[in-house]
Amino acid sequence: MKKNYILTLLLTLFISGLSFGQGTEDFKNSAANSSYSDGSFNGDSGITWSYIKSRNANNDGNSSGIELPALMLQKVSVGSKITSSTISGGVGNFSVKLYKGFTGGGDRQVELFVNGVSKGTSTAFNNYEEQVFSVPNINITGDIIIEIVNLTAKQVIIDDITWTTPSSDPSISIVGSISSLDYYENNGPSPEGTFTVSGSSLAADITITAPANFEVSLTTGSGFSNSVNITQTAGSVDATTVYTRLVSGLSPNTYTDNATVTSAGADNQTVSLSGTVTAADPQITVTAFLDDFNYVVSVGGPSSEDSFTVEGLFLTTDIVATAPANYEVSLASGAGFGSSVNITPSSGTIASTTIFVRLSESLSVGNYTGDITISSTGVADETITVNGNAYGAPTNSLVITGAYDGPLTGGTPKGIELYVLEDISNLSLYGVSSITNGAGTSAGNVEYNFPADAVTAGTYIYLATDSDQFTVFFGLAPTYDNGVVGINGDDSIELYENGQIIDTFGDVNKDGSGETWDYLDGWAYRKSTTGPEGTTFTSANWTYSGVGGLGGGINNATANSPFPIGTYTAPTASVKNNTIEGFATYPNPVTNKEFTISSRSINVKEVAIFNVIGKKVLVTNFSGTNATIDVSAINAGIYILKVMEAGKIATKKLVIR
Repeated sequence: MKKNYILTLLLTLFISGLSFGQGTEDFKNSAANSSYSDGSFNGDSGITWSYIKSRNANNDGNSSGIELPALMLQKVSVGSKITSSTISGGVGNFSVKLYKGFTGGGDRQVELFVNGVSKGTSTAFNNYEEQVFSVPNINITGDIIIEIVNLTAKQVIIDDITWTTPSSDPSISIVGSISSLDYYENNGPSPEGTFTVSGSSLAADITITAPANFEVSLTTGSGFSNSVNITQTAGSVDATTVYTRLVSGLSPNTYTDNATVTSAGADNQTVSLSGTVTAADPQITVTAFLDDFNYVVSVGGPSSEDSFTVEGLFLTTDIVATAPANYEVSLASGAGFGSSVNITPSSGTIASTTIFVRLSESLSVGNYTGDITISSTGVADETITVNGNAYGAPTNSLVITGAYDGPLTGGTPKGIELYVLEDISNLSLYGVSSITNGAGTSAGNVEYNFPADAVTAGTYIYLATDSDQFTVFFGLAPTYDNGVVGINGDDSIELYENGQIIDTFGDVNKDGSGETWDYLDGWAYRKSTTGPEGTTFTSANWTYSGVGGLGGGINNATANSPFPIGTYTAPTASVKNNTIEGFATYPNPVTNKEFTISSRSINVKEVAIFNVIGKKVLVTNFSGTNATIDVSAINAGIYILKVMEAGKIATKKLVIR
């Protein structure tokens, strides 16, 4: 096992005469189990160890090479720690092994206290290797109490605590190494960094000397010089904070050196210092996380706003934010929108400033994309890509016909069935969002858009979370797979077209558990000829298997209540209000095997005639304001005429005699 040794303190070389007596704790007597609790146990040498919110080491589930047993400290928010009873004989050097508890991401870190005084903090880690947290030269005599405290929100495992008896030789201990003492040219000194110094068995004061280009102080904000002294009392210096910074007036460069810490008779110690002076060149910073900008043409624009922020340093001119074609920007929400905005610096600085952006009004149906450009003299331009859509009116050509929550491993297959009511040339205009536990409408946040496929009327579309499990259960492959439909039996679905909700399954404001539409481990299926229903959910338009309906077998065919896959029947062509300007047909009834269609536009007109059971019996098209349609091949009867012109639809009952 590779070991990563953490030396929070720079190790001090020990001269001859050091006593090698020590204490240990290997947790062999710990009775901690798999639940976090408070407790205690009698450890090595009769020392009692008390712990708070801790448990066992989970059988070394991360294979870190722990010599079990060991103790896992839960998290800082519950005060998780371990504390010894009073130990005689003092402490010289200390060490403990640390390991990552469980697999969740995030740093693990502990702090050591002796007699209630911090003696060091381990280096944070987030890996599965063994870490050794060592604190040398504590050198406290007499009775001591050792305490190890979890400093993070993540579990950390401790094992094999060891400590030596204190040394009688002069020694200095240091905690910390300092970097990032940075500033911009002519804006020094740098922010302060700190390290701590302590000493034992000293014969003289401790002196801290800064290297060239750095300075030190024992007080934050003042008293900085090239060296400071810490007075020893009865041979000891308690942990003392030393402040250090990079001096002002330096040229752009990186500066690295060591501060020295000395006392007569003790080994010299050093602390690594590092800082950078950056040239005061003009610079801008842009922070942007923009959603798509959409609106429906028939409803009208502009789109809803979104925003980003800009800031700048050492500027010589304004920051200018320029919108791409079909977009506009403003420094105020709801007003003042235009093609660009200017932000004037104060003494070369612009504090974080919000810029609002939106898709312009009065656009034709289509997709609009481009880059917002952020510029200022002497700075490379920054760009933000924007994307939006001016949507046409929905055609309601797709409907949700089923939802299922399968019984296989992981509650699969999960997903929905949809039915294509009218030919769709670009399925990417449609999408779905799932609503978990009654969280409320997705309100335009489309979680999944279908690919830009063409589909014909009468097609069933199956969207599932897991293609393999769907195939196993239903005996056919799903049309598409995506995690958006990882729904449980109490979740809802919203279907979108052109950014608008055109159909809904389930009450988006309710957790479906115990409701009539609860389909846990079962299914819900739309009754034929109903839907789509926009944002309305009508439970009476659906049938349900009941909870557990898909259980009892290994596939849909053997389930207690098989999902009625692919059984929805669409409504027959229906008569809609005319939306084509000037639309007319004559004569009607048709008495001479032909009739005329007219409108005020010369645009191409797509003509279709359906019988009363929805079967298409004639398809043709023409350009111009009118044309005569020959229906001699159609039997006498009642039909539905459907005409499409420039995205508009008119339908009418047609009688042929």
